[in-house]
Amino acid sequence: METIAATFVLNVPSVALLVLPSDAPVQGAVQDLRGLGVNARALDIVKDENGRTHLMRRDFDSTAENPTLLVSTLASTRGLDLPELSHVFVLGVLDGGAVDSYLHVAGRVGRFGRSGRVISVLESPHEVEDDGRLRMKDEPRMMRILLKKIGVRPVKLDTLG
Repeated sequence: METIAATFVLNVPSVALLVLPSDAPVQGAVQDLRGLGVNARALDIVKDENGRTHLMRRDFDSTAENPTLLVSTLASTRGLDLPELSHVFVLGVLDGGAVDSYLHVAGRVGRFGRSGRVISVLESPHEVEDDGRLRMKDEPRMMRILLKKIGVRPVKLDTLG
């Protein structure tokens, strides 16, 4: 979360979206980010106003005094147009590395003739227990495979500038 918070503060002019894996607690991520000084809000356009106001705004070129990081899961981003969105942060490799899921999330930016950035935050390769067996989880490798399938060359982002 520290990496996301630092990158958000240094790069986002107004509104960004953080997409979490489906089993991640959105409210927990919001609280962690707020603890790091980020104006984070759970994206829930049905329950409250946290997401709805960003659906209506179209002030593309302004810089907000206190930029907002909307936090959601893959399922809650379906069909949303967030005109002010300039950055999408993706925590981990969503949906087991499914190309359509990545393209859907990445497609939240770059609308209305604007450019945008998709920033994937990945864990280093490590062992995980799966049904009593240890296996290697290698998110960087999974992301390289996914990006190769869609013909995108990744660029490593320096979080300090």
